Amino acid sequence: MKKILFLTLIVLLLSACIPSQQQVEEILSSAEQTAMAQVTFVPVTYTPNVDTIVAQTFAALTVQAALTQPANAPTLNPTSTLTPDAALTMTVTATPEPGSISGTLSYPSSFIPALRVVAFQVNGFNYRYVDTMQNQTVYQITGLAPGLYRVVAYIMDGSYAGGYTQMVACGLLASCTDHTLLDVEVKAGKDTPSINPGDWYAPAGSFPAMP
Repeated sequence: MKKILFLTLIVLLLSACIPSQQQVEEILSSAEQTAMAQVTFVPVTYTPNVDTIVAQTFAALTVQAALTQPANAPTLNPTSTLTPDAALTMTVTATPEPGSISGTLSYPSSFIPALRVVAFQVNGFNYRYVDTMQNQTVYQITGLAPGLYRVVAYIMDGSYAGGYTQMVACGLLASCTDHTLLDVEVKAGKDTPSINPGDWYAPAGSFPAMP
């Protein structure tokens, strides 16, 4: 009888230790939840290629520069280098050396009064003159820039004048009636001689007023 009771007790203990199917399912479900709780989701990080980024950046800058550059802007070769010969050079032109006009003086009288002999620049406002003494027979006007001039001699009060005209070139003959002033060419560094303002017979107002 004792043996039977002892065996019955052992069976009961074993039955208590062995879990039921529902308990097994609950245990498995709890284990799965525990395993899921231990899983860490790590986001995938993309690491771009550095060389690719640099190339794309330079390409974008090149396109932007082309769009903003004026249409007529010069194109600079990136491989070219500036040399001393490519520097801006300045050309300096020397001022021409001045020339002069000279000639013989005359006057329709027994003497030659003091005169002011003037060289007027043709098509310009410049002039130069020289004052002579009584009975001086020659003159020279210096410091003239190269160009064309017309020459007139005046007595000092400006009331009477004689010019270098067509009449002088004609020989101052009575038959020579052209009193037009002649153009005289002055060359750099040279004197233009034999310019004689001897036409004292021109009508009043034929020549410029004395400066």
